[in-house]
Amino acid sequence: MVELTLYQDPTCPFCRRVLAFLDQIERTVPMRDTLRDLEAYRELVGGGGRGTVPCLRIKEGETRETWLYESLDIIKYLQNHFR
Repeated sequence: MVELTLYQDPTCPFCRRVLAFLDQIERTVPMRDTLRDLEAYRELVGGGGRGTVPCLRIKEGETRETWLYESLDIIKYLQNHFR
């Protein structure tokens, strides 16, 4: 089972690009607001190694976790897995 979490900042135009794509394909993904939630920011930096958004955390099973940065890469991943 794949568990997704989108780390984002509502003021970020690249985050809005990903959100618009999610609306287009009618998918919802749990989100963490790194601008207003310090714990979300810490998770992002601790797990992904960078504090930049958007970032999609892809958790597969108990041991495999990928942190995917860049809006176009996130959209490509979503296209390949959820369209």
